[in-house]
Amino acid sequence: MTFIHRETVRFNDCDPMGHLNNAIFSTYLEQARLAYLGDAERMPQSDIILARTEIDFRAPVSLGETVEIEVRPTRIGTKSFELSYVLRATGRLVAEAKSVLVGYDYERGESTEIPDRWKRRLSE
Repeated sequence: MTFIHRETVRFNDCDPMGHLNNAIFSTYLEQARLAYLGDAERMPQSDIILARTEIDFRAPVSLGETVEIEVRPTRIGTKSFELSYVLRATGRLVAEAKSVLVGYDYERGESTEIPDRWKRRLSE
C-alpha cells in the first residue's frame, strides 16, 4: 500500500539560502509516518520507538512548494519494521528515505515483539 502525506514549506522551514533545511526533512518524515500509522487510539505510539532514519537528498526545495511524502512499509520483522519514503516537490524527486521502528516496552526499557495490530496495519 502507498500512502501520500503533503507538507507545504513554511518560511520557518528554510535555511539562510532559502532552501528547505535538511533537519526539517526529518520532521516531514515524522509527520508523514504519524499520518500513515493512523489514529492514536487504534495505534498507540507507545508500542514503538524510532531506531534509525536515513535520508538521501536529491534536490533543493523552496519556500511555498508542497512536498508529497510517499510512505510504504518495506519490511516487517518480529521486533522491527521498516518504512520507505519518496519525497517529491513539483513532480521532481527531492529525497528518498527510510526509517526503522522497533517494538518497545517503555516501562521495562527494552525491545519487544511488534504487536499484532501493528503487523495487521502494516500488511493492509
